[in-house]
Amino acid sequence: MDKNFETLVDNAIEKFTLIGFDAKGVLVCDKSGLILTSKDVSISPGPVARLAELATSLSGRRTTVCLEHNENQVLIHQTDKAIVAVYTKNAT
Repeated sequence: MDKNFETLVDNAIEKFTLIGFDAKGVLVCDKSGLILTSKDVSISPGPVARLAELATSLSGRRTTVCLEHNENQVLIHQTDKAIVAVYTKNAT
């Protein structure tokens, strides 16, 4: 894993841990859905990129998408150059 991406992934996991969420994995892809890096995620990046694109077109600006289930969350955020998805397990 590239050093810059490794730092990005580790920082994301650390921030979620600080606020009481167990980050299970991180996926970083470009706007076309090409995977740049991932840690403990085996999900295809294409749908993640498409969902970020749809959210941007609906809101007119970059937004953070949160998908929730009883036990899990996926937070997807689009930056200028990449899309970051953080998979978490809700704290109890």
